[in-house]
Amino acid sequence: MSKLNLTRVTEKTPYIKKIKTALEKAAGQKIVLTEIRKVIRKSGVSVLPVLLSFTGGQELILYVRASADVIKAELNGKETVLSGDFSDDYKITFDNAVSGIAKVIRNSQSKVEQQNKRERVKLPPRKASHSQQMAEYKEQESAIDAKIKDKTAQRDQLLEKLNHMKAA
Repeated sequence: MSKLNLTRVTEKTPYIKKIKTALEKAAGQKIVLTEIRKVIRKSGVSVLPVLLSFTGGQELILYVRASADVIKAELNGKETVLSGDFSDDYKITFDNAVSGIAKVIRNSQSKVEQQNKRERVKLPPRKASHSQQMAEYKEQESAIDAKIKDKTAQRDQLLEKLNHMKAA
């Protein structure tokens, strides 16, 4: 039975590569992103979540144990039943797991596409046009000029008072 050091697993690890190529072939979609997350505890066992993002927009998270098998899988945030265990040692269970997950991926692809069509993209609010910005800046400039004139007049009055106080 092969062992994995969960803290040193990368997307180039042979076991992860084997899973990726088998899933790409069986599902008929490319895996565009492989993300290896931090080791966590699930059901009392240390597991490594491996996120696989497919070109169709689906995301599969496989929870890999140190004994080089998968104990749990989530497709698009929902737990999926495994028909095998992705065991690196047993080809039959590995093939069963790959075909089972690939079938679920293919079946749910149409639902994901429909959901993506329904989602609306929110565009950021438009910035004011150049002419509008210029008009706003001119208004601000005239307001500041008016304040400057008021403050200058107040200063002049205070200087006059000061001069009268000194003269008296």
